[in-house]
Amino acid sequence: MVTRRCTQRQLLLRPDRETTNAFIYCLALAAQRTEMNVLAFLAHSNHHHTVVVDTCGRMPEFLELFHKLVAKHQNALRGRWENFWASEATSVVELVGPMTSWIR
Repeated sequence: MVTRRCTQRQLLLRPDRETTNAFIYCLALAAQRTEMNVLAFLAHSNHHHTVVVDTCGRMPEFLELFHKLVAKHQNALRGRWENFWASEATSVVELVGPMTSWIR
């Protein structure tokens, strides 16, 4: 499970048609290019949670592409040019055990 926050916890992913469509498009494009399987995602106004299966060992490439695409789109949409994502590391947690029995 991947979690990443917007810079300074700003509401830069606030839900509107452009943001929602771009988030889904960027996620799908990054997943397709890196052969990731997206199981679920939830975009809040200032962060996102995304559950993926990395069968090819390409998580770093996926994260770089996905986050870069979202940041570029949102900054262009909002007329921003500063950092979009918080400088802290992206949280990547491996889900194991009973919680993941439904993934099979």
